[in-house]
Amino acid sequence: MKFDLSFPRANSDVSCQGIIRTRDEDFFVEEMMNLSLTGEGEHVWIFAEKRGENSDFIARKIAKFAGVREMDVGLSGLKDRHAVTRQWFSVYLGNLSEPDWRLLNDENLQIISHQRHSHKLRRGQHYANRFSLRIRQLQGDLARLEQSLQVVSQRGFPNYFGEQRFGRGGGNVEKAASMFERRIKATKSKRGLYLSAARSFLFNKVLAERVKNNSWLEAPLNGPLYGELPREYVGQGECDYIGCSKLEQAVFAEYPELTKGLYANRLKMEERPLSIVPENMAWRLLENVLELDFLLPAGSFATSLLSEVVNYSVFERTY
Repeated sequence: MKFDLSFPRANSDVSCQGIIRTRDEDFFVEEMMNLSLTGEGEHVWIFAEKRGENSDFIARKIAKFAGVREMDVGLSGLKDRHAVTRQWFSVYLGNLSEPDWRLLNDENLQIISHQRHSHKLRRGQHYANRFSLRIRQLQGDLARLEQSLQVVSQRGFPNYFGEQRFGRGGGNVEKAASMFERRIKATKSKRGLYLSAARSFLFNKVLAERVKNNSWLEAPLNGPLYGELPREYVGQGECDYIGCSKLEQAVFAEYPELTKGLYANRLKMEERPLSIVPENMAWRLLENVLELDFLLPAGSFATSLLSEVVNYSVFERTY
C-alpha cells in the first residue's frame, strides 16, 4: 500500500523556488543542551562537529576508537548526513583509560570539547536545535517571500514531521505496515524506525486535516502520537479511539493497518504540538541566496518551516 506524503501548507502564497543542501555547510545544526557536567564519573561526554556523515556512523567510529561496544555510546539526536552539525555523544569507559580524543579529528569530524560525567547521554535530552541554512538559486517574487518569512516568524508553522522521518518515497511507512502484517521481519533498530514512521504519518494526517480547515492554530494545541490510551479511556474495542476528537477518529479509521499495529506493539498515546513559533528567526537575501537562522524545539523539523516560505528541492549528489 502506498501512503500519500503530500501534506498541505498553511501558507498558500509560497512564490519562490530554491535548492537546499548544495553544500554540507548550507545546512548547519547545533544541539542546545542545559548541561551541568560533574567532571568525574565513568562516562565521557563529547561535543563534536561532524560533516557529511550521519550520527550513527560517528557513534560507531567513537565506539571503535575508544574500544567499547556500540551500545556504550549515547547520543541525544540523530542528525542529517548532508549537513554540518554540532552534537553531543557520551562514552561509557568504566575502568578503561581515556584515549586522546584529538586523534579522532579528521576532515569529517572535529572534537570540540569533552568532560567526564556520572551517567549516559539519553535520546532526546537536548531541548532545542539551532539552525543556520542557505537556500541557493532563489527565484520568484521576493516581496512575497519577505511577507511569508514575516508571517512564519510571528505566527509559526504546522509542526509536521519532515520527509526524513518517512524514508525515500515513504518507504518506512510501507515497511511498518508490512511488519505489522508479518510480511517482513525487522531488526530491533529498524523496528523502532518503522514504528516511529507509522505514528508520525498519522500525526501528519491529523495535522493536515486541521490545516485544511484552518484549525491548526486553535485549541487543542497538541495532536496525537497514536498508541494505547490511558486506562480511563479504555473502551471495548482493540483500538478504541475514546478521548480523541471526531477529526482524529476519522483519520485513524482510514489506516487500521497502522493503528492496530501500533496498538499491538504497546506504544502509549502521547502528544505533540500542532504548531511551532521559531525563536530568534532572522534572514538575509543576498542576490539569489536566502540565509535563514532560527531555533526550534527538539523534534521539530527545519524543512517543515522551509516549506512554508520556499518551494525547495534538495541538491542531487552524484555520490
